[in-house]
Amino acid sequence: MAVAEPTPEANTASTALPEVTAPFFAWLLSQPKTEEPAAADSPSVSSDTALDEPSRSVLAKLDEVIESDPQRSALLPRAPQVLPQLMRSLRDDHYVAVEVAARIGKDAVLAAEVIRAANGSHRSRREPIVDLSQAVLSIGADHLRRVIARSVLRPIFDVRGAKLSALAAPQIWINAEFKARLCSALAAADGQDPLDGYLAGMLHDSGWTALLRALDALGPQQVPSLSKLVTPALSQALAERRNRLFCKLMRPWQLSMPLVAMADDIETSGLAAVRTPLAVALQRAHALASLHALACDGRLPSGMDGPLMSLPPSVQACYLAVTRAG
Repeated sequence: MAVAEPTPEANTASTALPEVTAPFFAWLLSQPKTEEPAAADSPSVSSDTALDEPSRSVLAKLDEVIESDPQRSALLPRAPQVLPQLMRSLRDDHYVAVEVAARIGKDAVLAAEVIRAANGSHRSRREPIVDLSQAVLSIGADHLRRVIARSVLRPIFDVRGAKLSALAAPQIWINAEFKARLCSALAAADGQDPLDGYLAGMLHDSGWTALLRALDALGPQQVPSLSKLVTPALSQALAERRNRLFCKLMRPWQLSMPLVAMADDIETSGLAAVRTPLAVALQRAHALASLHALACDGRLPSGMDGPLMSLPPSVQACYLAVTRAG
């Protein structure tokens, strides 16, 4: 598949913002604050250096899992069958509310979430909305798409009780929701489908869920200590494998052609060097969501106003709008 030529602003996020993989991974695993991240103009830590033999052994085992269809597919639940059907319906702005409601109604949890969201959007109404078709009509297409995606995809992030995946699950979900909204805004600002952006941002962190479950499956005797996992070299190597897992797990779901092209681009080039529009939106959303998570937890280094203000105005606007929305 041909790769689109980069826009003039392509890859600005990765070159203007500092490398924060290690501090972010420490936050994800509820570990103490790590060393200060590298400066924006410093090369990122290579995953091929500063790794001892036990770490390289763990990475080799993870590579085997990533390349094995049966092992890889066991890391996450299958995408619900209702998701592709609903997303295809909702991409049509002229969808029939009754037909969409009928599909949503097959899932009691999803139906309740849509009605709850509709009532939350219309707090001034005297009478609560109880009819699913009315809820679908009142909530608006874009809001409905996000509600459905969030509700249907939420089980993918559920904790299974193992150490690392359980430890990180709350932070993964918080970051996934923020990244999804940010990636949706960035995609829309670039003339792309905001639903594709939302799904890209939401699903990207499912790669962390899958990776941590793979580490848990290796057993505590083989997995490095938490303090070693969050070192710059090893956390960067794990992040690269997270991206590969994300691409391989998401691609078979065939949610849209832009999402498949994005996965191809990331897997071929790496997230830092992507060129397709949706992949660039995800790259920016990922970098900014990581910084936002660190800022909210008091881990963000000083002097971040400069790098943020060096981003294209459209990217700044999306970040500030999503952040202020809460």
